[in-house]
Amino acid sequence: MTIARPGGFELTDRALEIANYKMGSRILDIGCGEGDTVDRLNKMGLKAEGIDINLAKIDKAKKDYPGINVKFGDGGFMDDYMSYTFDGIISECTLSTMLQPDEALHEVYCVLKKGGRLIITDYYEKDPDPKQLKAVAIEAARQARLPHNEGDCEAGTPSHFTNFCFEGAFFKEPLIRMIEDELGMKVLAFEDAGIEVGADDIYTDVKTEVGGKKRDIGYFILVAQKAIV
Repeated sequence: MTIARPGGFELTDRALEIANYKMGSRILDIGCGEGDTVDRLNKMGLKAEGIDINLAKIDKAKKDYPGINVKFGDGGFMDDYMSYTFDGIISECTLSTMLQPDEALHEVYCVLKKGGRLIITDYYEKDPDPKQLKAVAIEAARQARLPHNEGDCEAGTPSHFTNFCFEGAFFKEPLIRMIEDELGMKVLAFEDAGIEVGADDIYTDVKTEVGGKKRDIGYFILVAQKAIV
């Protein structure tokens, strides 16, 4: 078993305590890796399944947990799922690795049932430089105004700026505003996980310095709920 994230199952269990899913709820684990969390959720009485873009990890999950419901897929483009499919979605240290986390959150919203709850655990900058926040917001707004050109899709999925995630870590307030104002979901909880995040704990492309300044990187738990009506 490999837990490739700070906090391990202790953090997962805390997030599940906040989300308070009902027994039998259908849950999707985005970036499920080798299937450890999916297996744990199933043993807790939930109906869990997972997707991951790493085919080798999917193969290992199926070998380690026979009968597990996991498959190859990109959490940013969940075309294989109909709207209002899941009671819950979990993204553990995955959203920060995506090229377009804003589009991924829109996909999450679509496949969640009314009243469904989203769990995000990931890296965040605990004390961001206000000038950096402003600069990132300006660039994100500028890129959002750029016209789409013919052939963009064929060129692949380009990375772009968002005002809530930069260099592999989130900004708390802009992330909450995005979820509540743009998606219309209600953030039920945002907690610092109480984990000292060092270089050995970071396995994504999180930069520990920006502009020559050391970043104070922490790890958070966020739980949000889609409107019931």
